[in-house]
This record gives sequence, C-alpha cells and structure tokens, in this order.
Amino acid sequence: MNTDTETEKRHMAVAMSGGDDGDIIINPNPRPLSGVAAARHPTRRSVPYMPINGPGDYLPTADAILAHWTLVNTALGATPLVLSGAYALATLQTDRTALATQITAVTNAANNLQAGIQDRDLKRAAIREKIRQFGSTVKGLLPGSIYAAMVDPIPRKDGPSKAYFTALDDIAGLWNRINTDAPPPAGFTPPLILSGYTRANFVTDQTALNTAFTALAALNANNEFTRKQRDLLFAPIKARLVQYRTTVTGRFPAGHPLIASLPAISPRRGHTPDAVSVSGMWDNALLKARITHAASADPDLASYSIRACFGDTYRTNEEVVIGTNPPGTLAFLTDEGLVASGSTIFIKVYVVLTTGNEKGSRAIKIVRA
Repeated sequence: MNTDTETEKRHMAVAMSGGDDGDIIINPNPRPLSGVAAARHPTRRSVPYMPINGPGDYLPTADAILAHWTLVNTALGATPLVLSGAYALATLQTDRTALATQITAVTNAANNLQAGIQDRDLKRAAIREKIRQFGSTVKGLLPGSIYAAMVDPIPRKDGPSKAYFTALDDIAGLWNRINTDAPPPAGFTPPLILSGYTRANFVTDQTALNTAFTALAALNANNEFTRKQRDLLFAPIKARLVQYRTTVTGRFPAGHPLIASLPAISPRRGHTPDAVSVSGMWDNALLKARITHAASADPDLASYSIRACFGDTYRTNEEVVIGTNPPGTLAFLTDEGLVASGSTIFIKVYVVLTTGNEKGSRAIKIVRA
C-alpha cells in the first residue's frame, strides 16, 4: 500500500508536469489511487499560505501551525502559549497524530476498495464475453428452438450486480436444460461447449463474479465508515487552528513577524471562479479516457485540477486528484481505474485560483468500451 509520503510525491509529480498551449497531459501512473489522494490534494502553495480547501489540506496546515507554535513558544520563553482548556502545542501534536492515523486507515480502505472494483471489473468483462458467445452459439446451433427464444439480452458492460446475478442464473439454468433435455434438439449432440469452455467452467466464473460483487459491497461499506471516522476529526482541529491564529494576534504587537508569518487556515478573501464545461470519452485507439475542458477567463487562474471518483457516482468527499493542467492546457488522458470493459470513472475539472478559491465542473461519466 502507498504511504502518505509516497502518495503525495506521486500526485505532486503529476501536478508539476507541464505543457505548452495545446498539450495533452497524460497520467503516467495507472495504479490505484490511495485514500490520502481521495482527500483532495490542492495546488502546491508556499508557506505561510496553506489554507484548508479540503481533507488533504488538514495535515500540512496543522504542520505549519505546529512549526509556527514552536517559534511562538520560543519567543514567549517561560510562558508558552496555551489555548483554552489547557490546549497546548503537545495537544495539537497528539490530535495531528490521531488524524494522520485515521487518514492512513482511509488510505488502506480506499486502496482495498479500488482493488475490489478492478477485480469486479475484470471478472465482469470476462464473463460478459461468455454471455455474448453463449447467446450467439445457441441462436446459431438451435435456431427456432425454445432455447433460442429463451436467450436474454446481454447486460450492459457497466451493469449493476443485480443485472448480472439474474443473467448468470438464467444462463446457467438454460445451459443445463440444453445439456440434459431429452430428446435433444434434432441435429444437436449435447453437451453444449463454447470453444472448450463448458457449463462447469461458466458456473465457476459465475461464482467468482458473485463473490467479487459481494466483497465489493463490504469494501464500499468499510470505505464509507472509515471516511466518516476521519471526517469527525476535522472540525475540532480546524477550530483549534483558528483559535491559535486569533490568540497569537493578541499576544504580539501589530506588525510583529510572528503575526505576519501566521499560516492561513481559510482561503484568502476573493471571488469564486466560474466553472468550466467538461466532456470526456473512452479512446479505444489510445486505451485511455480523453478529458477536455473549456478555458477559464479568470485573471487569477492558477491551474485546473482534474479529480475523479470510482464506483457508481461522484462524491466530493471521495474525489481524488489524478492530474493538474496548467493554464493553456485543456485536455488530459488517463487510464486510472479503467482496467476492463465496463470500468467506470467519474470526472470533475476544478478551476483553481491563485487565492486558493476553486470551483468544480459538473461531473461526467466515462465507461471503458
């Protein structure tokens, strides 16, 4: 599993990849994204401006406050700064450690979920081809028979578990009838075999896919629970960071370096940018999803953040940064999470300003062909 540091390095490498006007930024890393990445990594900013825009900003902002608090205590000497409720520098460090531990748990849960999605996608794509082959074989070998009339449509490639449970049960039953009904249809000698692939092989693959669907449901539940546990820690920590800033401004005279160097907790005051339009499709020639977006006319534009969710919908608290486009670059290619036919990714493009303010586009859905 990726560590926090490895994840941050990987996303920073993508974020720092540049391009001239008209370039397409290609995500070079198709591995599953970690849970830390799912906690929104913002555009890199220099200290002391490190505001909190999302879950991924809490640890670096807390670290900036811890470093600043250490300087304040040095300046205060024998009377170190302590907030209400005996909340001291060491208390914030303890809270920061607890949050880091929970973020690691989110990382692990997200990695496990992504692995489960990919396992489901690979098994679903493989058996979907057998469904297609079975239907064509029955209609070709047994035209006009009751068996040919019983062949159901193929579930869509990104179909839910219920659709596949039903389809697979129907095929297993129909295949058994074709093999065992007496007398067999004229001109046909059972059993029905698809290029060396038997009904027993099909039942084995059916069981494997059912198991993958069931496991994925459990992984989804664990992922959601772990994130909610993490999210409960955010508000108390942010409240203490805000309180620290307020307290420091009262302990030193106006213009003091320790006031001027206070890390920001929230983005600077300013406007929210307009969202840009975005579109996307699977490029079968490149075997990647192609994402394009309109240009922002905002004079404070810093970058475009391309973010994704995997699964069945887009959830902001689960979005991951899969790349960053600099101004002038309006396209992005990725195969992140798109391991097989039917694999799905949901995408938003955020306009990020130099002030730290941002605005996301509508979410689009891309399904691998």
